[in-house]
Amino acid sequence: MSASITLIGSFSSEYLNQFTAWLEKRGLEGSLRMLTNDGEKTSVAEFLLTEHRVDSAQLRAELLILANQTGIDHIYQSSRIDIRAPGVAVFDMDSTLIKAEVMDELAVEAGIGEQISAVTASAMRGEIDFVESFVQRLALLKGLSSDVMDSVYQRIQPMDGISTLMTVLHHYGWHTAILSGGFTYFADRVKDDYGMSEVHANVLEIQDNALTGKHLGEIVDGERKKHLLTNIVNTQSVPWEQTIACGDGANDLLMLNHAALGVALHAKPLVREKAPCPMNNHGLDGILYLLGMTSSEIRQLVA
Repeated sequence: MSASITLIGSFSSEYLNQFTAWLEKRGLEGSLRMLTNDGEKTSVAEFLLTEHRVDSAQLRAELLILANQTGIDHIYQSSRIDIRAPGVAVFDMDSTLIKAEVMDELAVEAGIGEQISAVTASAMRGEIDFVESFVQRLALLKGLSSDVMDSVYQRIQPMDGISTLMTVLHHYGWHTAILSGGFTYFADRVKDDYGMSEVHANVLEIQDNALTGKHLGEIVDGERKKHLLTNIVNTQSVPWEQTIACGDGANDLLMLNHAALGVALHAKPLVREKAPCPMNNHGLDGILYLLGMTSSEIRQLVA
């Protein structure tokens, strides 16, 4: 299908004209379609490109500059996924499906919140190795009562748009999975809350009702996420053209660049630069606009 550029944010008809001129200067032509209606909180416009002889990497870089200058997402896709055909969609959990980093929340319970959150942020920005930081942070939680985990989950807020996105994906028969560098206790509950298909995350070792500061099994890092995505796609026997990955951290980049649609949601600057489709101005349901759906179509399915 045609390549496209999707604008998400607050913009006027004048800006759409300016952007059309910006495209024309680069030898690109496209037809404009509004995916949202007047009066909606966030506007979404889609340009379907009719002339598509471009350097995709260069165009993405230029669109990211525009996004940073205007505060409007400018998201390029070289092709379009068919939402109405079955596919596989995989998601990071922390700061993607939920509005929290679980390790940081557990650290608050242990009284070392600031100490661990600083390391978490550095790891998500790609400044330090994820696996090394994971082991170090987890060791600091040794002795924390496992009884706190339920209350931690209860106070964590879901990411905006999660229910809408999952409802629509499952309506069309998509297989949805959580690939998380967090913990199974929390990921399993997110899966159950939203009817998702499967979970791959880290297992906390618990002895005598307390965390040991260790994990069980292989750590789910960036390489592992990419490997798991490949396995799920093969198991489900869907074409790679029907794959979505969504995450926010540096440890998500491999899977974001491996899937047909890789969405960096509210991501760190390094991830925005290296991910195919950085999106800041919408919740998870913004992915549905990248699949070409209109707000009216979305509302009909979730009503």
